[in-house]
Amino acid sequence: MKTAVFLDLDGTLWEWGVVPDSAREAIRRARANGHKVLTNTGRARSEVPDLTYLGLDGFCFAAGAEVILDGKTIVDEPLGEGRLRAVAGVFDSFELNYSLESGENSWLCINDQAAFERLLDMVGGTPDPIFHAPRLQDMPDEQWGRIHKTFYHGAGPVYEQVVAAMPEDVVLTYLGPGFAEATAASVNKATAMEAVRAYLGADEWCTMACGDSDNDLTMLRAADVSVAMGNGNDNAKAAATWVTTDIHDDGLLNAFAHFGLL
Repeated sequence: MKTAVFLDLDGTLWEWGVVPDSAREAIRRARANGHKVLTNTGRARSEVPDLTYLGLDGFCFAAGAEVILDGKTIVDEPLGEGRLRAVAGVFDSFELNYSLESGENSWLCINDQAAFERLLDMVGGTPDPIFHAPRLQDMPDEQWGRIHKTFYHGAGPVYEQVVAAMPEDVVLTYLGPGFAEATAASVNKATAMEAVRAYLGADEWCTMACGDSDNDLTMLRAADVSVAMGNGNDNAKAAATWVTTDIHDDGLLNAFAHFGLL
């Protein structure tokens, strides 16, 4: 039986957009053995650089809201205008900075300029397009129905206060102090993984998930086998079948070898 492998981006496949050579080798060798390798990220497609040089088979974007396999879109589930406006209203009420993200574009709302400038200082010099997106006030009205997810970033109230104000059909996933992403309750990294497996033929493929943080927990728990990076947090490690080495210490290559993909 062949394996469909799902890779988180930040902290798993890359760090600040840089993919270790050993990870490239792992992908190349696994695909040469007939396995499929896909990304499975919370980032929207508009915020991910061209990864065709890695030879990946597909991409799961926006925490499962958009899935592309072999060049074909098999999942496209925006938040919906009503839900999105409700979430944006919550973020505004807490004076949070946030991004609205779709496959085509992302848009930025700044409620706290000082917090945003501190964030820019922190990520300055990195190839991250999120914090250089056009402003929300310039977003065409029709885009309200095309946004796949939104996330808040920078200073603000504790996560528990914000999550308590979320609409019931929205999940707010903690990404670290001052960061959380809001997605439709009907999609996540696990539903993306299962959509790919069903498309490929569920009886012929098993799944393997690799991640490092709380927004990877759904796929780590749902996969047939799962790997937490050595640099991952305690929750990811507890949810995983196996813990590999650090991203910069051949983490993916060691994981692929451990599970016989190479």
